[in-house]
Amino acid sequence: MKAQINAFDKGFDAFQRGKYDNAVHFYTIYIEDVQSPNAFFNRGLAYYKLQDFQSAIQDFTKVLRLEPDDYEALYNRGLANFDAGKIDSAMSDYKMVLTHNSNYDKALTGLGLCSLHEKDYENSINYFSEAIVLNSDSQVNYYNRGLAYHAIQNYEKAELDYSHAEQLDPSKIDPFISKANMYHDMGEFGNSVMDYTEAIYLSPETPALYYNRGISYYDNKDFEEAIQDFGEVLVYDSNQIHAKWYLALSHKELGNEKEAISFYDQVVSLNPDYEYLWSIDKNRLQLKKFVEENWMYTLMLIFLLLASLFFVRKIVKNNRPTEID
Repeated sequence: MKAQINAFDKGFDAFQRGKYDNAVHFYTIYIEDVQSPNAFFNRGLAYYKLQDFQSAIQDFTKVLRLEPDDYEALYNRGLANFDAGKIDSAMSDYKMVLTHNSNYDKALTGLGLCSLHEKDYENSINYFSEAIVLNSDSQVNYYNRGLAYHAIQNYEKAELDYSHAEQLDPSKIDPFISKANMYHDMGEFGNSVMDYTEAIYLSPETPALYYNRGISYYDNKDFEEAIQDFGEVLVYDSNQIHAKWYLALSHKELGNEKEAISFYDQVVSLNPDYEYLWSIDKNRLQLKKFVEENWMYTLMLIFLLLASLFFVRKIVKNNRPTEID
């Protein structure tokens, strides 16, 4: 028995240290001799951390056979079912939790997430709202309710929920990203830039954030700033074709024909069939580039052309037949 107790303790210690494989090993040794609901529960948690959701579901089910009223096991089985993509089973587990404890706000959160996953936005909002009544400090509920409001284009309420989530935990990046996306959807590109900037502060080495902020800068006609952000994307991935395309567009808008042509050519070299190539007329860019680089010769050419026309007109006029009265 002492050896078995040591196995349980070792499993607990391994779990605390994040050694989930070891935790499974020691709990399995313990369970071989003792069918303990605590050991099944803890091993289920370890399996869940290892993303072995099916094994986690089996262990939480074993807990419930031994202790049918253990709603914590029901809740955790709901989590495993959700992450395994078994949404109906997850919802069933969460609803069963509420029959044991109607004030268990995490079960309401779980139901909200299931409804959100199924795009049942109205029920999702209702579940998150009920959870918020029970736990007004839950950042998760405000954020996810914001996602549901955003999905049905209730931007005013989505903005309030995203902002509340940001205030509750400023270290969480998702509300800043989602609010930035929402502002872009609304055409408020300046506000979108501000929230992407907050997200970049939290995760400065995420190229997707620079790319998205670059698009907001571009749509706001802040082309210099857009160029900086798309250039930052290329630091992480020198062949990111969409960043190169936006660099071509941004330089075109600024009249930097040489740079625009360069990035245009780089896009073509990566994908000759890139779907947006039609939106830039390379021949026109090359003509503008030639005129810009050879403006003196262009002026001389225009002058000679006008002079030629003048002399031709004069010759034609002098050779016109005189009318006979």
